Amino acid sequence: MPALAAQLQRETGHPALGTHASDDGGIVLLRHRFEASEGRMGHPDQLRLGLALAGGGPLHQRTALGRLQERWRPGQFNLVLPGDAGSYASPAVDLLGIAIDTRLHPQAAQLLAPLLPLATRLHEDPVIASVLQALWSSAQADACLPGFLQQGSAVLLHRLGQLAGQTPAPPPASTPLSARRLRQLEEFIDAHRAEALDVAALAAAVGMEASAFGRALRAASGQSPYVFLTRRRMHWAASALLQGYVVTDVALAAGYANPSKFSAAFRRVMGCTPSMWGLR
Repeated sequence: MPALAAQLQRETGHPALGTHASDDGGIVLLRHRFEASEGRMGHPDQLRLGLALAGGGPLHQRTALGRLQERWRPGQFNLVLPGDAGSYASPAVDLLGIAIDTRLHPQAAQLLAPLLPLATRLHEDPVIASVLQALWSSAQADACLPGFLQQGSAVLLHRLGQLAGQTPAPPPASTPLSARRLRQLEEFIDAHRAEALDVAALAAAVGMEASAFGRALRAASGQSPYVFLTRRRMHWAASALLQGYVVTDVALAAGYANPSKFSAAFRRVMGCTPSMWGLR
């Protein structure tokens, strides 16, 4: 087995659903079902592109090029450039990917600089998806002509270059909300739990403008202001229910005049209805 293919097999932790390597071993096509995981990422010489086919969820990456924090959905691809080392936390995902060793394919290395705008976001493109699927189908049918993976990777790189030219530069990374301000925010929510709070009120509680506050909170917690507010209230509600308080009273105390809306929010956050939680 070529060195690159063997390395990818080791990284998957157990046998992949299939791998196909170019004649020189420098390009590998891989299909695999990855479990949710986290750890170190990046390789000094490999370009990796992964298309989610099924599964998905929150993907977090922090590398030399920046921070990626998005929900990975089927049909979206993630691009990791050579030398972009860092850490990741990935959801379970059924993935079709390609890896290119730029030491064996220096023409790929020459195209890397224009691709930098693509490395800190997830993308969806029918051309990328179609080319990967065509490569996989041909490989599975044993219908690959000599140089087929090389030609396919060249098409993928060309398309990535087109996408990079169309992709606006991402906005500058926001400074995360400080630990002190996070505590202030939590204390404010607790003190005004039964009140109708909006983003402007939450931002004012920590002395910030609303849009900057939203970006800073997401950078610190990975949550929008509304999600942060709801989760804080629901965790308080869960504690109150375990102490024996009636669901309707807890709903009102958490700012919900409509018990059914409270129940729906509680189930989203805690995974079960308030009545079932109170039986624990």
